[in-house]
Amino acid sequence: MTKYRNELKFFMNSHTALILKQRFAAVMRPDSHSGGVYQVNSLYLDDMYDTFYNEKAHNAYSRDKYRVRFYNNDLSFIRFENKHKDGELSYKTSVVLTKDEYHSIADGDMTFILRSEHPLWQKVANLHRLRNLRPAVVFTYTREAYVYAPGNVRVTFDSNIYTDTMTPTPGNDAPPGATGMLEVKFDRFLPSVIKEMLDGQALVQTAISKYCYVRERGFIH
Repeated sequence: MTKYRNELKFFMNSHTALILKQRFAAVMRPDSHSGGVYQVNSLYLDDMYDTFYNEKAHNAYSRDKYRVRFYNNDLSFIRFENKHKDGELSYKTSVVLTKDEYHSIADGDMTFILRSEHPLWQKVANLHRLRNLRPAVVFTYTREAYVYAPGNVRVTFDSNIYTDTMTPTPGNDAPPGATGMLEVKFDRFLPSVIKEMLDGQALVQTAISKYCYVRERGFIH
């Protein structure tokens, strides 16, 4: 059975980020990955029609993303992910990649997936055959993450989004003073202790997509 999670996104300034980090640290624990602070490396794919960019840009209720993720420039553990969203609910399916498979995808060679029987690879293979799925953008950003067991809550602070041709910046349509993004993910409910920490803070809810942000600034893989 597919397990959906809620996902809320907010712009914030550096002062609000500092306050919230102090509050969260009192009741949450840092994510186990790199002590809670790490670099996210992302390669996003799209098809010949830019379907996944357009789904997000036009706020389609149901939409997909296909991406490769690894962390801290370390290629020892790499995942290929399909993230599906229905409104503010989302779920992910993923498969582990080898370094050679990652480089094949980054070079636009999808041949190896055509032979796989993994359900996700079969889905990707069909997209590639019918609509020429290919690499679209590559970018990185800094993430600081906290987790809270009740409600399976994960809170992340994202900043310094950049590619080889972009300087660090908070995101598209960011309000004045914004320096980063806050993402709050949870299962069926957001515990009151977390909700109360967010109340009254200088947060601007957004449906920002980092993928669209990079695409809209003209960076193409």
